Amino acid sequence: MTRKSAFAKVAMTALLFGGGIAQADTIELRGDQWCPFNCQPGSERPGFMVEIAREALALYGHTVNYEIMNWARSLEYVHSGRINGVIGTDKDESPDLVFGPPIGTYQEAVAFRAGEARQIDSTETIEGQRVGAIKGYEYISVIADYMDQNSSSSELVQTLSGDTALEQNLRKLLARRVDLVPEERSVLAYTLSTLSITSDVEIALDPEISDLFIAFSPELENSETYATQLASGLEQLRASGRVAEIMSLYGLSE
Repeated sequence: MTRKSAFAKVAMTALLFGGGIAQADTIELRGDQWCPFNCQPGSERPGFMVEIAREALALYGHTVNYEIMNWARSLEYVHSGRINGVIGTDKDESPDLVFGPPIGTYQEAVAFRAGEARQIDSTETIEGQRVGAIKGYEYISVIADYMDQNSSSSELVQTLSGDTALEQNLRKLLARRVDLVPEERSVLAYTLSTLSITSDVEIALDPEISDLFIAFSPELENSETYATQLASGLEQLRASGRVAEIMSLYGLSE
């Protein structure tokens, strides 16, 4: 069975057993560029969460319009109902949103220069280290506490924003302008590979792994419906093998 015919079969299943299409909507999703979860809009590889959401919601007649927006504004807009949803949040960060099914996993990582990695157990273990962070991001408690303690020091806590913030922070790391760069494991690995600097960097992993979601606005009446349809569509795509196919395009497995 070809990919096209497999998808058509899943779509027909959704129509026959999913209660039919009540309404075909354009669903506005936003997030800052966080590849491989969500990448450049309009590209061949817009991110595996974007691709899964598009195909899952298409089973119910919906179209997903995904655009990049900085993370702080994305959260502001989804909370106020100016957009339908955000890509790549969790229930600790945004507990009042309407959550779809988990689509990815989150594991905090910290990049050091090769040969300089250390396990981060307390703020004392990184005392005096310069952090290259991204404005508006939440980090594991040790990093967050250290940044709070040193918030008045523009030398110890250096924040950037924008689509290339992580890339800039990693280049600052290699130029010895910062000493560590916290980021999600998959995002960090993907960016290091893209920049061809994997061998120049050593990564320390936080042991905790949590789920990542597409979450919808509590202010919009269709949000519960979209969340339910996304969950149902995801299960149908997973059963057909399509989720595994999409993940493999980004060098990932389920």
